[in-house]
Amino acid sequence: MGLEEELDRLYALPLNEFTPARDEIAKRLRGEGERELADEVKQLRKPSVAVWLVNRLAREREVDVKRLLKTAEALAKAQAKGTKEAFGEARRDEQHALDRLATAARESGVGAQAADRAIQTLRAASLTPEGRELLKRGRLTEELEPPGFEALAGMAPPPKARPKPPPKEDDRKLREARERVEQLKAEERELAAAARAAQREAEAATKRREKAEAELERLKA
Repeated sequence: MGLEEELDRLYALPLNEFTPARDEIAKRLRGEGERELADEVKQLRKPSVAVWLVNRLAREREVDVKRLLKTAEALAKAQAKGTKEAFGEARRDEQHALDRLATAARESGVGAQAADRAIQTLRAASLTPEGRELLKRGRLTEELEPPGFEALAGMAPPPKARPKPPPKEDDRKLREARERVEQLKAEERELAAAARAAQREAEAATKRREKAEAELERLKA
């Protein structure tokens, strides 16, 4: 497996597995003498909950994401030609694709705020060639803001999606705290599911033991 494939898999992992998996790749690269590559991998930031959700949707709702990318390309062509009828149709198709993805995002259990930011990032990424390529691979690394609808309605070429400006310190701390809560909730759900599975296995093992003991008693008799 090449490094790019490894990184694709890295961004598909659950959030709580991202950092140790990233560090393991960096450690291996350093051991192979690829120090510069190892340093680059080590600096990869853990995605926010919203970005992680976008990458997850890109893999689990591939058909809907492809539909969104197709409508985004149709929007770009309509803008270039100045065809308002085609533009309006593409906008309706885009909204339909976004609605389907928004439903999936809100059903994912990450929280309303993270789901809304994920949909915003999905739309922003779909409007640029670079963003579309990252979406296809499920490897977005940061949240994006789409251009204003006024610019699109005016048939102007879509500006390149850009990262959000650095938030104020208090806002940043609040956002990090919220993301930490959402991350812990996701981990809690995973652990609860694992606990339920373990409980079922334990109950099944108890039944097997009781059956074996009953057979032993029968044979003794």
